[in-house]
Amino acid sequence: MEPIAPRVEMAGAPRTAAPIAAPIATAEPRRDAASRAPADADALLDAPIDTPIDAPIDAPIDAPIDTILAIETPEHVVFEHRLAGPARRLLAYVVDLFVCYGALAVLAGLVLLAAFAVGTQLGGGEAFAKLGVGLLLVALFAVQWVYFVIFETLRGRTPGKLVAGLRVVTITGRPIGLAEAALRNLLRAADALPTGYLLGFVAMALSPRFQRLGDLVAGTVVIVVERPEVPRPLLLWPPPAPWELDALPARVALDAEERAALELFFRRRGTLGEGRERELAEMIVGPIAARYGYRLPDSVRTLALLYDRALHTGRADALPAAPPAPPASPASPARGAAT
Repeated sequence: MEPIAPRVEMAGAPRTAAPIAAPIATAEPRRDAASRAPADADALLDAPIDTPIDAPIDAPIDAPIDTILAIETPEHVVFEHRLAGPARRLLAYVVDLFVCYGALAVLAGLVLLAAFAVGTQLGGGEAFAKLGVGLLLVALFAVQWVYFVIFETLRGRTPGKLVAGLRVVTITGRPIGLAEAALRNLLRAADALPTGYLLGFVAMALSPRFQRLGDLVAGTVVIVVERPEVPRPLLLWPPPAPWELDALPARVALDAEERAALELFFRRRGTLGEGRERELAEMIVGPIAARYGYRLPDSVRTLALLYDRALHTGRADALPAAPPAPPASPASPARGAAT
């Protein structure tokens, strides 16, 4: 049996999923000088003179390498894109090579079959073979240059980049055009020097935006296309016990901010320790529990039941409400009534 503490899981998830009522797993706030300072002015005045209250403010902060490209529009709307690193771009390029040279091999096979058939039936196979070699050379040029330019101009991504989840955009976040696509791909020959795209990898390692030479000249970057995920509904687990439903209000109304806070609370539970989760739950449960006069010993479970009732109020799949008290008979007063 699961402990009494409520557990919520996503639809279709196993029964061991994180409880719905767990506290929101927010990132640990940075403990700066303000958060470490005494709580009131008197305590601040009573602090020893040599207490380094403001020392952490000037201390250096080791920030991780940022791979997020933030682009601000003229309307002051900021869009963030994750930059693609060398490994992911190499994967996309390998896929494109398989597509290009696979198509080239199929075309070469067809040309050889046609030359053999013409030479057998009509003669003059040598002339047709020369024509086929010319066609293959044109196809080789198209594979190495036109393929990348056309796909990036029309769609911003080649089939390889589509598989790897990448897209080419300008440094201002706009789709690239023919000029940018042609320029960045023409300079692919320089990136390939001296061998194995060594110069291109060095340029990407030195660039804060992972730009190879073609990207630097064309003013483009390669970003990761984020795939938005539709959040699945939260389910209450384990089901409420009868004693939990005895005092649960039949209707619970939460405003938009409360619903958003509780949903974030439940979706991010499990990423912190149990003690931290319950600490956050105690910070949230007070006003809501006082409003409806419903409070269980477990504050996490209290929030879970109230949130679930608010979501399902008026729906057929709502939790059963507490049974109404039997009407008092005229001969005897109701329990708890004044006599």
